[in-house]
Amino acid sequence: MTLPIKSQFTFISFILFIFLSFSSSGNSLKDTAVLYLQQANEAYQLNNFENAVALYTKVVDLQYESAILYYNLGNAYFKSGDNARALLWLERALRLDPNNEDIIHNITYVQQKLIDRIEHLPELFIVKLWNSVSHFLTGNQWAILSIIACAVFALCLLLILLIRISWVRSLSVFIAILALFFTIFSMIFAKKESARYIQHPEGIVMGYVVHVKSTPNEKGSDLFVIHSGLKVGITDQLNEWVEIRLPNGEKGWVLSAQIEKI
Repeated sequence: MTLPIKSQFTFISFILFIFLSFSSSGNSLKDTAVLYLQQANEAYQLNNFENAVALYTKVVDLQYESAILYYNLGNAYFKSGDNARALLWLERALRLDPNNEDIIHNITYVQQKLIDRIEHLPELFIVKLWNSVSHFLTGNQWAILSIIACAVFALCLLLILLIRISWVRSLSVFIAILALFFTIFSMIFAKKESARYIQHPEGIVMGYVVHVKSTPNEKGSDLFVIHSGLKVGITDQLNEWVEIRLPNGEKGWVLSAQIEKI
């Protein structure tokens, strides 16, 4: 039995206050954002989901971002019956917090409500493992880890040079090798994840029924039909048309207005 969609409001105002505190904007703007957020939470809890969507969106329009903010906006869209925009904001939340189990759960739950059920292309085990490790953290998180590992490596080199106790030197050599390993791979993953969505942008289908064309114009033949909520890769763009790639590898062209980039 599938569990219902999970909601999350605990300490959200506090969390939002924390990241607003580091903003360069004025206090009045921060107070406005917090007020909208509190009103949105209240509207959600009163089952006034359309009003909650409007209020969460006002916070987003103030240029604030937070995984929990996007998460609750996605939930509000789902509760108001818009699965496509629910997935759009849940996917955006996941990019900020890639290991959040609640976000992953809700994405899976909403996807079960979609018309399209498309299997992904199989991957080699080593490729799947490499990507799984890379996707475990965001690009910024990998960058921070690489800096920490590099600092540990430098500290171990210092101990090797200054300390004459054999077991300390041996342990320092061992830790230095591990730190160097983590530094190199963290840097690789940081670069990979930072460029991931730039080199391979993705989007959510917004049109309820979308006819995918063989060429970027209305005269192109219909290749297949997709429906709202499906996540696709974006591989090319020409004027008002974008080329999309389905999880099973099929490609075609649709109007860019029918796709919302994540």
